[in-house]
Amino acid sequence: MIGIGGGSLLIASMPGFLPGAAIIPIHAVVQLFSNLSRALFAYRHIRWDYLTSFIVGSVSGIMISVPFIKEFNFDHVPILIACYILYITWGPKLEIAERPKGEFVIFGFVQTILSLFVGAIGPLGQSLLLRKGLNLHALIVSTALFMVITHAIKIIVFGVLGFSFNEYWILITCMVIASIFGSIAGTYARSRAPNWNYQLFLKVLFTGLAIRMILVTVN
Repeated sequence: MIGIGGGSLLIASMPGFLPGAAIIPIHAVVQLFSNLSRALFAYRHIRWDYLTSFIVGSVSGIMISVPFIKEFNFDHVPILIACYILYITWGPKLEIAERPKGEFVIFGFVQTILSLFVGAIGPLGQSLLLRKGLNLHALIVSTALFMVITHAIKIIVFGVLGFSFNEYWILITCMVIASIFGSIAGTYARSRAPNWNYQLFLKVLFTGLAIRMILVTVN
C-alpha cells in the first residue's frame, strides 16, 4: 500500500526461523515475485527511462561484490540487518545538494552491493525517485521494478555460489503465493486507504523487530 516497509518487515521476521545463510537468498526469491506482481498490476505507471542506467550499475556492483561474498560469514547477517534497519529508521537522511551525473548507475551499483549483505534496501530507491517528483503510483511501481532486477541478480549469484534453493522449495512457494495475494490486496487498497501516521507505526515496528533480531542472534 505504501511502497516501503514490506521487504524490511519480512527480513526482520526471518531470523530465528531460518539459518543465517538462508535468510537473504530466500528473502530475494520472495521479494522478486512480490515486487514483480506489484509492478505488473500497475505497469502503466513504470518509468522505463531509468532502467538501463540502473542495470549497468547493478551488474557493476555484482562484479565487485562476488569475491567478498565467498568469504563473508552469513551467521552474523541478522545483526548486520538489524543495524541497517535501525539506521534507516532513526538515522539522518542522506541529503545530496546536486544530482551527480549517472545517478541511476551509482544507485544501481550501491543498491546491489548493499542488498547482497543486508537484503532489504527498497527505501534507497524511493528516496532517489522521490526527488524526481513522481506520483505515488509511479514511485511504488518504479521502485518495484528496480527491486525485481536487484533480487533476480542476487538469486543468480547465490545459486552460482552453491546455495540450495531446493531445500526450501515448500516454504518459498507458500511465501511467494502469499506475497502475490498481498500485492493484489495492496494495489486495490492503495487508492482507497485513508491518510494515517503509518511512518511512526513502521518506525516502532521496525525497532522492535531489529532488537529481536539482535537478541535471537546473540543468544
